[in-house]
Amino acid sequence: MSSRNNKIISCLCGGIKLKVNGPLRHVSNCHCIQCMKTHGNYSAYTNAKEKDVIFLKRGTLKWFRSSKKAKRGFCKKCGASIFFKFYGNNTISISAGMFSNPTKLKTKMNIFIKGKLDYYKLDKKLPKFNRYS
Repeated sequence: MSSRNNKIISCLCGGIKLKVNGPLRHVSNCHCIQCMKTHGNYSAYTNAKEKDVIFLKRGTLKWFRSSKKAKRGFCKKCGASIFFKFYGNNTISISAGMFSNPTKLKTKMNIFIKGKLDYYKLDKKLPKFNRYS
């Protein structure tokens, strides 16, 4: 886990605002087809315990069941992709791009690298996995 990040974060239009009152996991870059289609590129997610996510505004939050195992949360007004959540899990992944500097986060790995497209290169210093680590 990384250090705490108590900053208020929001989507582009401000319809979703929240803060995380607990530690954040370091960032994992996901190259799966779902993240590619959701973000228009690979995704960069941190993670927190769901109980530590405090919503200040969530009127535009919409959930999409992206598979039998998980759902994705986004703003129905501005389209910002914010969350990835496994059903039955007590953690929630948050798009790292929602935070402002200094995030105190570090990218620690690349996952689902078989979905990686050919127009970019992976950092050779980071571990890579065909699935979740």
